[in-house]
Amino acid sequence: MKKHELTHLETRLKELRATLTSLADDKGFDEFIGAIHRPGFTTPAEAALFNGVVDSMAEQAKAVLGLKQMLLTGAAKVELNPQPLPP
Repeated sequence: MKKHELTHLETRLKELRATLTSLADDKGFDEFIGAIHRPGFTTPAEAALFNGVVDSMAEQAKAVLGLKQMLLTGAAKVELNPQPLPP
């Protein structure tokens, strides 16, 4: 890879790491869990929406985890291809 390509890839990897770290932050979830137990929290339609969003987010998170593992496993298998020495 060219230097600017490596720099771009490194920048994107750092952005990805920051995003995934942010996703792992559980702030807000405890409040939401507390709210769902209050009487009259939501209507049946809203409950269906919340359930759908949570199910979708959980599946997408699993998919991202699988992609991360694939990326790291693939990177570990890459062999260096040294340039041949001139005759």
